[in-house]
Amino acid sequence: MKKLFLKHKKNLMIMAALLIAAAGITAYLINFSAEPEAPEEEDEGRLVEVAELSYAPVSLTVEARGYISSTRSIQILSRVAGQVENPPGALKSGTAVKAGDVLVHLDDQSIRNSLALARVQLIQATASLLSALKTDSSDTVYQRWQEYLRELNSHENQIPPLPETKTERELLLTSTYGILSAYYTARDRETQLSYYRVTAPFDGYIVGDGVESGSFVTAGQTLLTLTDTVHLEVAVPLTRDQMLLLDENKTGAFIKPAGLPGGRALTAERVRQDGVMDSSTQTINVHLRFDNPEAYPLLLPGNYAEVKLQGITLDRAYSIPRALLNADGTINVYDRGKLVFLPVETAAVQGDSVILKPTLPDGTGIILTRLQKPFPGMALKKEVAVP
Repeated sequence: MKKLFLKHKKNLMIMAALLIAAAGITAYLINFSAEPEAPEEEDEGRLVEVAELSYAPVSLTVEARGYISSTRSIQILSRVAGQVENPPGALKSGTAVKAGDVLVHLDDQSIRNSLALARVQLIQATASLLSALKTDSSDTVYQRWQEYLRELNSHENQIPPLPETKTERELLLTSTYGILSAYYTARDRETQLSYYRVTAPFDGYIVGDGVESGSFVTAGQTLLTLTDTVHLEVAVPLTRDQMLLLDENKTGAFIKPAGLPGGRALTAERVRQDGVMDSSTQTINVHLRFDNPEAYPLLLPGNYAEVKLQGITLDRAYSIPRALLNADGTINVYDRGKLVFLPVETAAVQGDSVILKPTLPDGTGIILTRLQKPFPGMALKKEVAVP
């Protein structure tokens, strides 16, 4: 019994010693943790790039899209009836022609015979007149009409104009011997003969297949369509706000294929504008003229083009990236280490930029860094933007 008591007593003493040791360790830890910690560094805020607002002249541009068309595209009609004698396939779409090239050649044998007969009749009338003038007029009058007869006998030449009649007697004789009637008949046949060869009035391309070789055409029938692909126009619909930005003294513009970044650009000139606004779109067509001598395919008639027109110059304005303009019409401004939102007025939107009117004072700190979830009073740290 005594041994059991001593054993329990020994165990109690060991437990007490352990408790005392644990208490000492706990006290030490509490005292160590209570020592003052080094203060955390104060949060200096988000680092942002800031530019000082400084107004300067800004030249505006007006950007829009338009449809390209030819300045000259005509349907060529036949003035006379006849059979087409062109080589087969000569009038196919896309064929390039030069001004003066024969487009359509009709069978002209009948009109050639009529012209030859009219020329013979004029020669006979002139010879009869010379017989009368030889004995009844001066040598000068006779020589003039003799030279005219010599020209008529040259079949390589067109019907020459009549000599000038200088006296009433000479005029009476030309009428008596049928000179005037024969002359105008021959000239009429000559004019009709020219209608059997249809020539190109300008350089261009045939659009759509023309009449087939061997076919018979009637007077007034469409032979083909000829389009000028060098001298072109583009009609650009502009809103009223865009029209107000145009500089009337600057007519220059640039044209490039629509939807093609980095595509070839050509210079153009603003030549006119419609006198009536489209009521459905509230736009006015402004017409630009440009040349495409190399036949650049993406700027041929039928394409859409992007256009930049020269606009007015604002004396005091400031340009910022479009992404820096908030949805509520404000911009982010740095003010003594804090973020503030200030309202601005825009003069125009130029591509990815917004042109600001002088509504804020010079020197205002414009934040160029895009902020995630900005709020008024957000702590900021300024990094001066390099101009």
